Amino acid sequence: MTAGLLPEEFIEGIKGRSPLSRLSIICLIGYLLSSPFSISVSQIFIFTGIGSWLVSLRLEGRPSGFHLPLWRPIALLVALTLISASFSDDPFRSLKDAKQLFQILIFYFALNTISSEREALWLVKALLAAAAVASVFTLGVAFMQPIGLENRMSGFFSIYMTLGGYLLISGAMGISYLIISEKISNKGWAGAASIVIIAALMSTFSRNAWIGFGAAALCAALAARSIKGVVLIASLAVLVLVFSPASVRDRIFSIGDMKDPSTRERVFMWKSGMEMVRDRPLLGTGLNMIKRTYTRYAHPEAMKKHTSHLHNNLLNIAAERGIPGLLAWMWFMGAFFAAALRRLKGYGESGFEKRYLSVAGLSAITGFFIAGLFEYNYGDSEVVMLAYFAMSLPFMGARETGSTGGG
Repeated sequence: MTAGLLPEEFIEGIKGRSPLSRLSIICLIGYLLSSPFSISVSQIFIFTGIGSWLVSLRLEGRPSGFHLPLWRPIALLVALTLISASFSDDPFRSLKDAKQLFQILIFYFALNTISSEREALWLVKALLAAAAVASVFTLGVAFMQPIGLENRMSGFFSIYMTLGGYLLISGAMGISYLIISEKISNKGWAGAASIVIIAALMSTFSRNAWIGFGAAALCAALAARSIKGVVLIASLAVLVLVFSPASVRDRIFSIGDMKDPSTRERVFMWKSGMEMVRDRPLLGTGLNMIKRTYTRYAHPEAMKKHTSHLHNNLLNIAAERGIPGLLAWMWFMGAFFAAALRRLKGYGESGFEKRYLSVAGLSAITGFFIAGLFEYNYGDSEVVMLAYFAMSLPFMGARETGSTGGG
């Protein structure tokens, strides 16, 4: 082992790469280890890695395993986003905000940098170790003060919503490992990591992330066709309800309560968002324009007359990029799920690594998608960057023989 995270064989594999390829995978590891601690450091790692990968393609040519799955819906989404930004009320600001499209490169960078399922598995272990350390820190801070809505934990992030979204995705990878692995030793460390991640997730009081994680865990059990997994999830839910502080239980039971102020506020935002879509259905307002236009659409009973997003991915994308942009994004999501499910089905009862990567990707993106029905997590860079990494997992290692351009 090296630093308890990466085995000697993994390190030797890195040494055997070309200089640019070696830099790419080192940067990917650096991103995963730094992602829960610093957005600046993690972005330096990931975009340096992407840069070295692109230069290697130019200088060394495409390797035999070069792969561009889902490129058709992604290309359409990028094109429609740029068109919408160009015709917004403030094209300069919208086009500047369109730099978020570069995050999509994380998907292709990760899946083309990793050459085997075993390499991918060790990267996931490194990520879970980093997420567990950040979660332990978060819990340490949480236990030093009253646990409640007035003290929502944000860890090393700027806001609790971001921490919730990050832990949702990393927790989905952990619970998937726990469900699929048959080795007691693996279940031990995966279970320990999952427990601290779930506990830290509860301390954010982010209900969208809680719902998303529940959906992710259930997806992992169903995708793995594991009855034991369903029992495990039910047991964890009971433990959370029994041992959580009263403030956490009250927050759980407030889910779906239309008398809850924040729930009512979201409903008002969604109504305003639908009016925005009706007014500009083709191209939307343009990126970063909701904060400028929301005031005139604000519901009379809404407490907030200003907002930068609509707490819903589907409505936010439709309002900013128009209905065609939303359809392109939905095609992208649907193509991913179809391709990942097809790969999982094709693996049958094959090795743990292949099945795990598909299940972990499906679980994490299911949680991301469901949480995004109640929060605009597609606009949260820290969360989206990790989501693109999770999305790449089913495509790592062995390549499909058929085209997955459109899923």
